[in-house]
Amino acid sequence: MKKINIEKLTEKAEHYSEQMTAFLQDLVRIPSVNGQETERMVAERIITEGKRLGLTSFLKAKDDARPNAVVTCGDGEQGFAIIAHIDTVAEGKPEDWTFSPFHAVINKGKMFGRGTADNKAGIACGLYAIQIMRDLGLIDLDQQKVTLAGVVDEESGACSSLGVRYLLDEGVLKAAGSIYAYASDIVCIGHRGLLRLEITTRGESVHAGLASWHNRTQGENAVTGLAEILIDLEKLKIPGGQIPGFEHLGFTITPGTMICGGDYASIVPNKASAVVDIRLLPGQEKAPVLDKVDKIIERVKKRRSGLETEVVVTVEIPGAAIPVDHPLAKIAQDYTEAVYGTPWDIKGAGPGNEGYMLIGAGIPTLCGFGPIGGNPHAPDEWVDVDSLTKTAAIFAGIIYDFLSQT
Repeated sequence: MKKINIEKLTEKAEHYSEQMTAFLQDLVRIPSVNGQETERMVAERIITEGKRLGLTSFLKAKDDARPNAVVTCGDGEQGFAIIAHIDTVAEGKPEDWTFSPFHAVINKGKMFGRGTADNKAGIACGLYAIQIMRDLGLIDLDQQKVTLAGVVDEESGACSSLGVRYLLDEGVLKAAGSIYAYASDIVCIGHRGLLRLEITTRGESVHAGLASWHNRTQGENAVTGLAEILIDLEKLKIPGGQIPGFEHLGFTITPGTMICGGDYASIVPNKASAVVDIRLLPGQEKAPVLDKVDKIIERVKKRRSGLETEVVVTVEIPGAAIPVDHPLAKIAQDYTEAVYGTPWDIKGAGPGNEGYMLIGAGIPTLCGFGPIGGNPHAPDEWVDVDSLTKTAAIFAGIIYDFLSQT
């Protein structure tokens, strides 16, 4: 049962509605595309807002150009953390957007812009959740500490040493529980793992018009050799077992998400490469998968004696999850029912994120829970404006109830 009246929380959240919305617009209007701009200006804007609200706010950086923003309330040992990353993917072609990707236009109840759903709305909701809790006296300042962390470099592959990993190592994220605040419509208990490979094939160049190529006495096409490997990989299926909360998901392999090869239009290509994206269930080991990949490659090489190959693991993050009946998940589900009228499903997410770092550190984490939004990594990314205040109220209630039980 909830220990704080939801109407009291939502009323206080509504008081901050305009401020929260304007703050999120400011964050979206500061581009922070991973690999193009650093996150410093976004982090500084978060710190400015935290200080304006009278909260302890500071930058914490392993790389001074890319600082994490940290806002806290309370000085106790009993902690809870809200985490959201402040970098984004690229906006793509502006002409594919209905509204400019960095203008944070509000239209028909939705705010559009790169980083709205993924993941700057989480920052706005988290910051004002802390403010709501402080206003209502829901934080025991001597015994408890609630932390908001706006972290850097998540979009590089959710395996960076600059953001969550650094803050964990520095002891900034000591907590009994946490929320990684993505836009969502589920109570997300975890995520699948990611194994990303780059497969390179090498053959022999020859002029495509020569008789020696026509008669196959010279040359080896690295592109078609790679294509054979990718086609065979697409058929690969590996059972991952029954994981509660992940019944709707399983092992997924997507060969050739990126491909390059060839030097000139009239030359048989002697080199090609492709990225292969593999999603694993929590607990599913990579070794059997890599073994099957190697066997497929070896079968293709037997058919093409002149083909050479190389496989490099470029990204590796494990799947992770808390139990479907964990108190944190149950409390979150109760609040979604109280606010939205229907309890959100408790389940795992398909894409990976940094939640595995938190769970691995012994911190029970909702690995993607927050306001309602859509189109992450796509044109017209959006977040529902009304859901910002609802989410801030939900966050405040979850944190209060969870810390009251621990």
